[in-house]
Amino acid sequence: MVKKVGPNLNKELIIRKQIDSLSEQLDIEKKKSEEYLTRLKYLQADFENFEKRIKRQNENLVNLSAERVIQKIIPILDEIELAINESQKIQNSIHIVKGLEMILINLNKILKQEGVVIIDALGYPFDPLKHEVSSFIETGELKENIVVKELRKGYLLNNKLIRPSTVVISRNSSN
Repeated sequence: MVKKVGPNLNKELIIRKQIDSLSEQLDIEKKKSEEYLTRLKYLQADFENFEKRIKRQNENLVNLSAERVIQKIIPILDEIELAINESQKIQNSIHIVKGLEMILINLNKILKQEGVVIIDALGYPFDPLKHEVSSFIETGELKENIVVKELRKGYLLNNKLIRPSTVVISRNSSN
């Protein structure tokens, strides 16, 4: 017996072709959406990296600005300390000395709040990363390369060297 191909079979073939066509279109659209999602993820990552880079650059600018200001203030500290030392030699200068000491204390307090640390050099071994040698003192009493005198204080800003300490270090007289 031979089956007749009727209108129902034709409709099924047409529907099947439409389904296949729609499936292909759906696959194409899925691939496009996956591609768009991938691009979106890359753009999002790029944007987040951009935000981080801008934040770092802004922090660096702030730190550089602070560093410039602090480098300008440090010589004033030196001059105030010199004025205090010289004023102590003059009779009846106690009020001048006290006023200068108050200024010095306040300046040091401000600098400390901004992350400035005075390098503690006296009595410590010479460190070329923090100290600048001005001269040597021959001695047999101390180990070699110990800071015996600080001529000018050194400063760090957030662990970055702003100015090295100018120092005099020991040298064994037996050498």
